[in-house]
Amino acid sequence: GQNYYTKEFAQITCLETFTGDELLGLPLRAPLAKYDVIYTLPLLTISMGKGTGVVCSVPSDAPDDYVALKTMQDKPDYCAKFDILPEMVEPFAVVPIISVEGYGEACAVTVCERL
Repeated sequence: GQNYYTKEFAQITCLETFTGDELLGLPLRAPLAKYDVIYTLPLLTISMGKGTGVVCSVPSDAPDDYVALKTMQDKPDYCAKFDILPEMVEPFAVVPIISVEGYGEACAVTVCERL
């Protein structure tokens, strides 16, 4: 038989409607994450109105993600525009995931610092 993600093929029931802005600052638990709780943060290089939902951020390897986290950590006034509290960003260090020859275990950090 076929595997469907809904009880009836292509029939979806909307449980809730909200904007991306309403998700900012929410505490989350991420499977296999180093931290017990992480928070949803804005990433201005994506469209908050597009409906992409919450996506995983990898500041160790994605330059956009690293710059966004570093900006939030370094600029409390910027965080305040999004109702992001300092404790939602300050204690979080870049977590190495992969190692790439010539770039080390934090490719995004290396590239951003070089450029």
